[in-house]
Amino acid sequence: MNENYTLQLKLLHGFSNRIRYAILMSLKNGEQNVTDLIETVGGSQSSVSQHLACLRDCGLIEKRNEGKYYFYRLTTPKIVQLLDLLNETISDFHWDEATEILKCKHHMD
Repeated sequence: MNENYTLQLKLLHGFSNRIRYAILMSLKNGEQNVTDLIETVGGSQSSVSQHLACLRDCGLIEKRNEGKYYFYRLTTPKIVQLLDLLNETISDFHWDEATEILKCKHHMD
């Protein structure tokens, strides 16, 4: 089998950044606009907007326009399941989170 896993890796890319992950966690609670997300996850409007564009490109979120505002939501409830599974799986690992993240040469902020 010669799979290149392109689509799977594109999906996982959306989860691989702290701000993007925080946005996804926030959107678990329902649709939000950019202002709400900036308050929830921190960061500048420019930074949050760039991460939202990435999440859209990865297929994890979609936006809708209402007047002059854009509202973002998860594209499928399965993303909530993935987030929950990731958070549950952490308990299966026996590491000191801060130490292990610093050792990882490929982590992204």
